[in-house]
Amino acid sequence: MAARKFKLPGINDLSKEQETARSLPSKGQYLIVGGPGTGKSILALLRCRRHARNGEDYIFLVYNHLLQQASRQLFEDKLNSRQWQSWFIKTFHKMTGRGIPQKAKNKSGFREFDWDKALEIIQAVKAPINKKLPYLIIDEGQDMPPRFYQALTELGFENFYVVADDNQQITTENSRIDEIQSVLALESDDIIKLKTNYRNTCPTAELAREFCLNRKSPPPDLPHRRTEAIKPLLVEYNGRCRISFSEIIQRIQKEADRDPGRLIGIITPNNKVREHYYKQLKSTAVTLDNAPPHVVTYANGDQHNLSFTEGGILVINAKSCKGLEFDTVYLADIDQFRYWPDIKEQKMKLFYVIIARAINRVILLQQTGRPCPVAEIIPRNPNIIERIR
Repeated sequence: MAARKFKLPGINDLSKEQETARSLPSKGQYLIVGGPGTGKSILALLRCRRHARNGEDYIFLVYNHLLQQASRQLFEDKLNSRQWQSWFIKTFHKMTGRGIPQKAKNKSGFREFDWDKALEIIQAVKAPINKKLPYLIIDEGQDMPPRFYQALTELGFENFYVVADDNQQITTENSRIDEIQSVLALESDDIIKLKTNYRNTCPTAELAREFCLNRKSPPPDLPHRRTEAIKPLLVEYNGRCRISFSEIIQRIQKEADRDPGRLIGIITPNNKVREHYYKQLKSTAVTLDNAPPHVVTYANGDQHNLSFTEGGILVINAKSCKGLEFDTVYLADIDQFRYWPDIKEQKMKLFYVIIARAINRVILLQQTGRPCPVAEIIPRNPNIIERIR
């Protein structure tokens, strides 16, 4: 496996707007707002490094375990990070002496927190909190509900550094920027807006913008990086056509072989598709110039560690891609995404997040001969995305 360029930038590498956000006072409550590629997560990690070097107690809270793994590897030093829900369960019990109330299981088998009852318990705790509480650095802050922030403030937490984007909400319980601002009682000077996209090529950013619905919180400015920029593709494949599924798998493997130091993300609509791509990528024999690319997969609940510092192919479900970035993204089998008009906004936000994971190029894959409900939200403009049938 070849090493991949995966390292936090130095202070001298930051833009003026990023440095303004990084150098905010240690104490206080701050909200950093910006679209994909503006460096929000980088700034959050640099904030953690600053606290660590000053010997200050901090917690870095993230949306999911996969993002936690990537953040720890990018940080290099020991990062004090937690998945926000598991951390809050332990913190709630430690500070109130009670288990956090939960609702009945939903259709997915998940039990949401009962925030009303949780807040009642917090407010009933009469013992003063004497110990000094850590600084909180919260990544993907829009994916935590407003009452999470309310609970934290009522538990006595005072120092917040939250990075968020209204357009990247992919959970049912989430927060708008104005809700976070209200709960944390932030003044306008406490909110820093990042406007420049440093991740994507211009064609990738243009496609991502097509899925941005909230014009009150616009996407970042288009990047200037046009060198060798490749237009996004929508490739239709079928066993009876010129492009078969087997050929798609071979093309992905050959792309990984051309530059073993690049990480390719295969982002799938469900576990069935994820397992199908993973098995085919592992079992299909292709003549390559280098050793076969390292192919790994991850599903919610998996405990194994993945490496983001090396090239290869990572196959994951759509919601697991939150906060990650890949050199190339393949959005697999878009015809199998669930879609109906009532969830259009939710699906648009999900596609906005997925497309923006790609640094250099993005390819959408679709099976011919199958209905594709999500086609309604895919741009038709050939200048935005080229279709290959």
